[in-house]
This record gives sequence, C-alpha cells and structure tokens, in this order.
Amino acid sequence: MELELEPLRPTIDLAMLADAVQAVQGKLYILGGGWDTLYVSGFPARHPTLAIAVRVRVPWTLSTTTLQLGVELQDADGVPLLPGGRVSHEVVIQRQSTEMDRAETGAVRSFTFNNLTFQSEGDFSFVISIDDEVTSRLRFSVRRKK
Repeated sequence: MELELEPLRPTIDLAMLADAVQAVQGKLYILGGGWDTLYVSGFPARHPTLAIAVRVRVPWTLSTTTLQLGVELQDADGVPLLPGGRVSHEVVIQRQSTEMDRAETGAVRSFTFNNLTFQSEGDFSFVISIDDEVTSRLRFSVRRKK
C-alpha cells in the first residue's frame, strides 16, 4: 500500500516587527527588528513608522505559483484596525532550477505602516495570511511610558 501525501503549502519561515525593513534581491534589510512593545507618552498615540519583515517558504513541489501574502492589524478582540482592511502583496514564485533540484524556494517581502494611531494601551497583532489562510501572528503591546 502506497501512502499519498497531501501537497505541501507555502508557509511563513520568518516574520518580524521592526522599525524599518527593505526587501531587495531576496534579502531582508532590517533596522531595529525583533521588538514586541511600543512605549508611548500618552493616548491617543500616533506611531510614525513600523515595518514587518516576512519570508515565505515555498515547497519544491510547487514549481510555479502565485500567492497573495496579506497582513491585517487587529486588536486583542480580533477587531480589524487598518483603514481599508488588509494589505496584500502578490508573490510570484518561479523555480529556475532543474527537475532534479528538490530545494525549497523562499520569497521575501516587507510591509511598512506609517502614522498608525492607537487609542489606548493594549495588545495587538499583525495577522499574516497566505491566500486568505492565516499562517502567522505577530503579537505586540502598546504601553504608556512610566
């Protein structure tokens, strides 16, 4: 009896909050990355800029594919907070190797958000999805400086 495996799907290999991110020629350039708390002097608080670094891992079985990589900001209750809803990028993966190459492929993307306003302290998350399926959450807090 031969087992039939489900086709593998793209996954999020890396997701990180940062002060700034650029995705250039397959590399992520990250400034001030890896934080999980924004400290502000008062509310409402407007944060000038923050970014998300994302690396998508695509299995070798998907030789050519197009996917939608989406990001949505939510509060602790799951209420969407971005004006206009989710932000998304179309990612086209084209394998350029031979038939015998079974290596996974990666694609990097960055999302930058300017002038986000937080009305009060709390917990938030950037929900990351691939083709409308949630694959990762970047959780962070906004707190008043003491």
